[in-house]
Formats: sequence, C-alpha cells, structure tokens
Amino acid sequence: MPRGVRALSLREIFARNVRLVRVNAGISQERMANDAGLDRTFVGTLERGVRNISIDNIELIARSIGEPAHELLDPDLPRRRGLDETLRRAPRTQRPYTSAPRTRKPRS
Repeated sequence: MPRGVRALSLREIFARNVRLVRVNAGISQERMANDAGLDRTFVGTLERGVRNISIDNIELIARSIGEPAHELLDPDLPRRRGLDETLRRAPRTQRPYTSAPRTRKPRS
C-alpha cells in the first residue's frame, strides 16, 4: 500500500461495496431498503459507513441486491467486477407510492 494511504476498515469496505453494487445495478436506496425490510435512512447510514451492521442485516441487504453476502466484504470487488466507482446514485425511478397533490373539492 502506498505511503500515506490508509487501509479501509471492513465496515468501510462493506459500505462502499453495497453502494457500488446497488448503484451499478440501477437500484435506488429506497428500493433496496424496501426489499430488505429496512428503513431507508438506516441504509443510508450503512452506505456512509456511519453505522455498524448485524450479520442478519448483511444477509437481508445481500439478498435485496442479488449478491452473495461474503462478496460485499471483499476489498477487491469493485476491481474484479469492473464496477464504475464514479457513479454516485442510481437513476431516479417512479416511487412505489403516489405523491400527487390532493385536490380540494369545490365549495357548494
């Protein structure tokens, strides 16, 4: 490792790999969280490496993005898979709920 470059912790490797696999697959955080049965804000903190994660939740996330759990802990995953590390977010898609504004009934 080059001098002055800090090795990533396992938590940081997991966070980076989940985000890269998810974004390269075009899956939103919201969809992944929903498929895993987790809160989207919790998933966001995981992807930033802020929170620790249980093995059970690693398994839920891995299933939701179709990835073996152990692969998400591999420091060489992005290189081996040729993942685009410049992508920052998945393409925006239709939300699973409607956000149409409510209309008022006219007064009679």
